[in-house]
Amino acid sequence: IELKIEEDYRTSKKINLDRFLYPIDKSSNFRFNKFFRKVTKNKKKMTKVLDIKGRKLTIENFYEGVIKFRFDEICNKNLGSEDYIEIGKNSDLIFIENLPNFNENISNQQQRFITFIDIIYEKKIPLMIKSEVDLNSLGSAKSLKEPFKRTVSRLYEMTSQKIN
Repeated sequence: IELKIEEDYRTSKKINLDRFLYPIDKSSNFRFNKFFRKVTKNKKKMTKVLDIKGRKLTIENFYEGVIKFRFDEICNKNLGSEDYIEIGKNSDLIFIENLPNFNENISNQQQRFITFIDIIYEKKIPLMIKSEVDLNSLGSAKSLKEPFKRTVSRLYEMTSQKIN
């Protein structure tokens, strides 16, 4: 017996996506940076170097558990699950700038993003994202269309949940 559920309960509620900002413009930049300044106000900025099986992963914008990445920093490099697990172990809140609208030309980056979100979701780490397009309009490479539905659903939850 195959059970098919058409509606995703995480997206069916009227959810307030306060931390998923689009498009990338002056207004979203202002809101993104304002919230970032608020949560890092009394935190010290440092460069965090993670040692992953003898490789070094440098996080430039590390503020005592609050991390800010550009999308390219986490998905345009040859990173994988082990890297993302270590990032997760060191994060309480993650900011991601410049999330692209996915397509066939960046399917490798999209696959890395799916892996990243799966790991961060399991660790229940909230996100703030600045994206080219709104969450419902995010494109996908054809081969990743199905697994990406789960990612989008998780993004709803991770950008709307309350931050303690």
